[in-house]
Amino acid sequence: MNLKRNLLLGLLVCAGLFFSINLASGALFRKARLDLTDNGLFTLSDGTRSILEDMEEEVTLSYYFSKSMANDLTDLRDYARRVEELLVEYKSIAGSKLNIQIIEPEPFSEEEDNAVSYGMQGVPVNNAGELLYFGLIGTNTTDGEELIPFFQMSREEFLEYDLTKLVYRLSNPDRTTVGLLTTLPISGGPANPMQPQAAPQPWFILDTIQQLCELEMISPAATEISDEIDVLLVVHPKEFSDELLYGIDQYVLAGGHAVFYLDPHCEQDMPAQDPSNPMAAMTANRTSDLGPLLEAWGVEFPSDKVVGDRANALPVMFQNQRTDYVVFLELKQDVCDSEDPITADLNQVRLGMAGHFKPAAGATTTLTPIIQTSEEAMLIDRMNISFGADPGRLIREYIPGGEALTIAARLTGDVKSAYPGGLPTAEGAAPAELSTHLEESSEPIQVVLVGDADLLQDRWWVQISNFFGQRIAQPQANNGDMLVNAIDNLAGSSDLISLRSRGSFHRPFGYIDEIRRNADQEARDEEAALQADLEATELKIQELQQQKGGGVDSVILSPQQRAEIEKFREQRVDTRKQLRAVRHSLAEKIDAVGATVKVANVFGVPALILLLGLISMTTRGRKKS
Repeated sequence: MNLKRNLLLGLLVCAGLFFSINLASGALFRKARLDLTDNGLFTLSDGTRSILEDMEEEVTLSYYFSKSMANDLTDLRDYARRVEELLVEYKSIAGSKLNIQIIEPEPFSEEEDNAVSYGMQGVPVNNAGELLYFGLIGTNTTDGEELIPFFQMSREEFLEYDLTKLVYRLSNPDRTTVGLLTTLPISGGPANPMQPQAAPQPWFILDTIQQLCELEMISPAATEISDEIDVLLVVHPKEFSDELLYGIDQYVLAGGHAVFYLDPHCEQDMPAQDPSNPMAAMTANRTSDLGPLLEAWGVEFPSDKVVGDRANALPVMFQNQRTDYVVFLELKQDVCDSEDPITADLNQVRLGMAGHFKPAAGATTTLTPIIQTSEEAMLIDRMNISFGADPGRLIREYIPGGEALTIAARLTGDVKSAYPGGLPTAEGAAPAELSTHLEESSEPIQVVLVGDADLLQDRWWVQISNFFGQRIAQPQANNGDMLVNAIDNLAGSSDLISLRSRGSFHRPFGYIDEIRRNADQEARDEEAALQADLEATELKIQELQQQKGGGVDSVILSPQQRAEIEKFREQRVDTRKQLRAVRHSLAEKIDAVGATVKVANVFGVPALILLLGLISMTTRGRKKS
């Protein structure tokens, strides 16, 4: 009797402790987190934490979600909860510097009007035309605004990156300054008074950059790079002075971010024509050259080789035949890094006569490919195309290399100066003052390398038309988007640059998916049987019609035909009932599994602990007896 009473008291005490601990932990450890997912999906990266802790200006994030209209959209509702949880996490780190407003815009309400006025995108969810809003508006104290019109499910893996970038921009509202250093006629050419319509037009990529940033042109005759430049853009460097190369070296070592477009054979590099020596233009040097910088950064860029890729070749007309030109490439989404913000959303990048990058032996840096060729790529001697290539011959002599080649990459890591002795001086001159000379990088360098400079030229990615004197652009490839993404990414702090894809937060239940697949297969089998019966019945009706022959009576249904049609109708109704039963059974099975999982989570573990406790108490009681 005492044993039973003790067991009952023990159960009541355990139950009381269980609920008490749950309530207490919910209040005392609200900010505590334990992330047991494979990739730490619910743990903020160190970069995000650093940005939130170092916010310089107060930011307000207004999160709009039409919760009442998403009852039947399970995936969207789960994603919306993930966004809200992430915002709460941001607030817990940033403190008073970050204000979070969670708003549910009802139809025809003032909140909906505010969402529309900010440019938020509404999606119709019913026949009444009511709109579902799922976006975010960020503001700061200086009238700065950033908008996510709608949280796209396709960018779920970049949710943290998108939110952190938005917060960083609002807390650091100064417009990005891009310094462009190039030897190519990107800005157009001087006008010809005799033929003004023939003057070279500026490349459209300039308009693209200027829409987002302040653009500062840097002369190739310069000797240093200003620290006011947020992102240095170097396109086809060639014959730069040692002073300018040293300036680039020191800019990067000091923490400056840069994008380099290099080229083993730049078609847009037009050498001057010499009437007395027509071959001079064909043999002229068109190769990019960064002097000792790449070697110091641990990167090799073989300038005597051009990348060919038969699997991604663009077709050209050669000798009245359509032929794949293996050095003109159209690289699709499958060869772009889907986890890097620069290339994640690119569909295709077009380029021609590109080079490739590879890490040098003993490099202290990390070269991370963001665009590669297929494994059918081949390296072709540059001299084979310098004097006019034969696409047919290149195809006939093509030998796949069996290795993907890196066309574009990120470069990061600690490096030493390419000029350990400081600023180069003329032979015999006194050494330059070294008081500001950096021997090594102050932090890991952040550089993006692209192996083709021609791809920024209009013909490779955009079609320009003239409409009453205004240039209208129609993009044909994502070459411009890639540059904009690179500038946008590098313009942030190193903490922001370090953020990459976090993987998908969606974790499907394999057992439920198997149930769904089996039920769908069963439904398809039923539908196939119905279709077969339908075709057989129609064939029978045609046979009966042919037996009646021609005449007026042939259009009147016979009793046999009516009986066949009635039989088919009954069979169709019965089959549809079976289809509905299959679908209903599927829903019941999924609901049952979901209920089982919930019960197991809520009661299973406590029940198991209680059971173990009872077994232990019973065993101990028997030993005492």
